[in-house]
Amino acid sequence: MKRKHAIIIGAVVLVVITCFALVFTLSGTGNENNVLTLVENGVSDYVIIVPESSWEQNWSTAEGAEYYSAFDLQEYIANMTGVTIPVMKDTEVPISEDEKVISVGMTNREGVRYTVDRDSIGEDGYTIKTVGNGVYIAGGRPRGTGYAVYDFLENYFGCKFYSNSLITWPSYETLTLNEIEDDTFIPKFTVRFLGGNRYVGSDDGSAGAASKANGNYTMGNVYGDRMTFAYRTGDWRWVHTINHLADIDIHYYDYETFECPECNTEYRADETIPGTDTDWEDAGDGVSCPTCGNATFRDFINHIYSLSGYDIANYIGMSNEPSGHVRFQPCLTGINPITGRSLAGEVVDGANRWLSESAAAGHVNDRLISVSQYDASWQYGGCECASCKAMENLTGSAAGNWIWLCNQVANSIKDDYPNVMVNTISYLYTVEAPVNIKAEDNVSVFICTNDYCAAHPWNECGVSLRYGSASDMTKRVSEWQQVCDHLYGYDYYRSMGDNRWLYPIQYQMYYNYKWYYDLGFEGVYSYMLEEPDNFGGLNVYLASKMMWNPDMTLDEYQALIDDYCIAAYGPGGDSVSEIIKLYHERSSENCWSMCTTNYFDIMPSSAELVYDENNIYAVIDTSFVDEVEALFDDAFSKAETTAQTEAIEKEYINFCYYKLRDLHNISDYYLLAPDFDMTAEEINSAIYSTADELIELLVKYNIDEIGYDGRNDTGHTVDLSDADNFDRMSLPENW
Repeated sequence: MKRKHAIIIGAVVLVVITCFALVFTLSGTGNENNVLTLVENGVSDYVIIVPESSWEQNWSTAEGAEYYSAFDLQEYIANMTGVTIPVMKDTEVPISEDEKVISVGMTNREGVRYTVDRDSIGEDGYTIKTVGNGVYIAGGRPRGTGYAVYDFLENYFGCKFYSNSLITWPSYETLTLNEIEDDTFIPKFTVRFLGGNRYVGSDDGSAGAASKANGNYTMGNVYGDRMTFAYRTGDWRWVHTINHLADIDIHYYDYETFECPECNTEYRADETIPGTDTDWEDAGDGVSCPTCGNATFRDFINHIYSLSGYDIANYIGMSNEPSGHVRFQPCLTGINPITGRSLAGEVVDGANRWLSESAAAGHVNDRLISVSQYDASWQYGGCECASCKAMENLTGSAAGNWIWLCNQVANSIKDDYPNVMVNTISYLYTVEAPVNIKAEDNVSVFICTNDYCAAHPWNECGVSLRYGSASDMTKRVSEWQQVCDHLYGYDYYRSMGDNRWLYPIQYQMYYNYKWYYDLGFEGVYSYMLEEPDNFGGLNVYLASKMMWNPDMTLDEYQALIDDYCIAAYGPGGDSVSEIIKLYHERSSENCWSMCTTNYFDIMPSSAELVYDENNIYAVIDTSFVDEVEALFDDAFSKAETTAQTEAIEKEYINFCYYKLRDLHNISDYYLLAPDFDMTAEEINSAIYSTADELIELLVKYNIDEIGYDGRNDTGHTVDLSDADNFDRMSLPENW
């Protein structure tokens, strides 16, 4: 079992030990009257034991999770002390009152040397206790023991698992443990999905267990296997499933060309419609053929299906109300013209088929199945036929149709699959909670937050920035609580526009997850950036900590940030921690969401236009840029290793990008600011050198997405092989 580790000594070890002392004191589990000496002077009298049934089992099974976790415990004790404590089967070590064992998992000591309330701890909780000289670590099955081992290493000995490649531990000549009467922990959120898998995945699953995220579909091996959504063979899906469940052609609109059925002119999907800024792939129903004028884009679509033998009119067709767009959501209350069956019936059958196939494939951890809308509704909305509109009018929201559909599925599976929850999403056109309908007890809802203010905590602001008439988050959640008893947060902690821009979300994460916990939410999905910059690693680490224990104090949370910064960025990590605080202070001046593409709404520019009744002038204040630059300089100057320097450089990319756009903004306005002390030549020189520095870093770290393509609502990709020819005096979207 091999793993990459980063051993950080000196100042970091001091910080780690300090944090350990804090956690230990707060836990209340220490007792100085009985101190166990696990290792002393290079020798240990202890043995680690695991259930015989777990021996050499696969990591994905409940038994295998206990076996692998025991060897992880062995490895980290060896890292800390230089002593390798043997791992043995429980049946190989006689039970005795004075035994010196570290029992991992459901060993034969359970009920004899210790007890644990397995009904209480569930699948992911655990109990750690000492009895005499023995240490007993017992977690719920399938994943709890792995989580227990990593909490044991972190809370009692000061190991830190920041990511799969950034792990620290202190060194001990003598490793002792105070008596633990009963350290029982039950995670506050049952569902803990975590994006950013490059930071938590690993070949052997240890980083997944350390993060304690139990449901990330892209995560690597997780001891005991992840909590899963049921899925059909070869098509694992956990959201946007409606067209898959009903076997509708999910890509009916996704063609390279569209042909006019009247004049047979073909238009490329990525070709701009004459006289507009819109591509044909985003055309509305009523757009006429520019060649003959005798057919609309709706006719183009119907023509495609006519050639395929499908009649989709009035199904995925034109709305009864003149919305002007192709509707990408199927008719939830009507008939599938492709099969002649009701869509609800098909979805019920599809869900049961997925569950059956998933069970047959051995997926014993299926706890959810998604019945959720296709991901295109921000443009096109739902079906507007008479029956769908009647349901919407009755329930006051398009979400009413989805709760009705989920209830059909929920009632059909509850007897055969009592542990599975039907899951849907409150998202875009289904943001508002319905009335006059109640979700079945085995239905859950993700509350998606992509359009809501990310600059401030949900319960302090929570305004929708896409739909001006939408309820704020507090009112929205309150109304959904009347509909469904099982709510999860679906949070966007990454840009949906330009990933290189500064999006400070570290402190909002703390307040939002505490709010979810206080409201009784049962789970969270944290949608994270999976790239190496913009504090991606820190954000994933903080999200994992808050999902596991949202009850921590702000001081404890700040300590996590500070510890991470020292571990990742070196002795200058305190300066990086200050940079994060400055980013948050400045970005809180406006409301913005993760879908915001107006850069300076998120992080205000140094240059600001001021209007009064007599004139227009500019105020240029570069103190923010100067202060952040000085802090980066300090962090770079204190870096002791190449890894630390490179970690700082990755965060500098985003600041460098901000500074470049800021300089362009200053260039536009400096003539209106007579007191500003830079000349045009100095500004241009700064633009060139900043762009050059940014390009060098992009090439070094192979980051080719920078800027925003407003026409296609996507990030802008650059060809790094042509970096020498990039125009340093233009913005990155022109490179």
